[in-house]
Amino acid sequence: RYDFSIGEIMSEAWSLVPGFKGPFWGALLLIYLVLFVIGVVSALTLGGGLGNEQPNIWVQIVNGLAGVVLSPLIVGLMAIAVRQACGMPVSFSMAFGYLRRAPVIIGTALLVTLLTYLGFLLLLLPGIYLSLAYGMTLPLLAFHDLGVWGSMETSRRAITHHWFGFFGLYLLMGILMMLSALLLLIPLIWTLPWAMLVVGVAYRRMFGVPPAEDAAT
Repeated sequence: RYDFSIGEIMSEAWSLVPGFKGPFWGALLLIYLVLFVIGVVSALTLGGGLGNEQPNIWVQIVNGLAGVVLSPLIVGLMAIAVRQACGMPVSFSMAFGYLRRAPVIIGTALLVTLLTYLGFLLLLLPGIYLSLAYGMTLPLLAFHDLGVWGSMETSRRAITHHWFGFFGLYLLMGILMMLSALLLLIPLIWTLPWAMLVVGVAYRRMFGVPPAEDAAT
């Protein structure tokens, strides 16, 4: 029983960007460093060297697995965005508070990825639906004691309630991010934290303020 407008969420998220850029960019740069190391290792092991082109299927598999492995850090970024959206203090270190729950988060991310890929393989539309509907699974798993399947189903049901609204929200956000990247990447300094805050504001609108013991990582 929630409602939102795309303009309201985007506007509120933008107002929260000041004070959020430092913790966000500090954590994101470390995540990209880990991703770079994974890319180098995969190039050396799968391609025989950095200069060899890897088969496209291997690139997709490695990228998918990298996203799964990084899921505890992605949850951390979402956590500080939710905290900012709820008016709670945020810091750089909070983005790494969910590493202690890495096994269950990685396992859930792998399950969500496999089901989404299966949806794309069967028909394109189920894949598109699931990729959006499971979008709040990991923060729900991190903030609430719902279990793996409970988090997935809660996310799916909640987002399905306004699926086309979320589709429009993320589509418009993606277009704005693409335009930011075309302008010498400089606007991304503000728009990347803003995009994460859009998720944080949406989460708060849907599920309220997370329990303090889970949010204060």
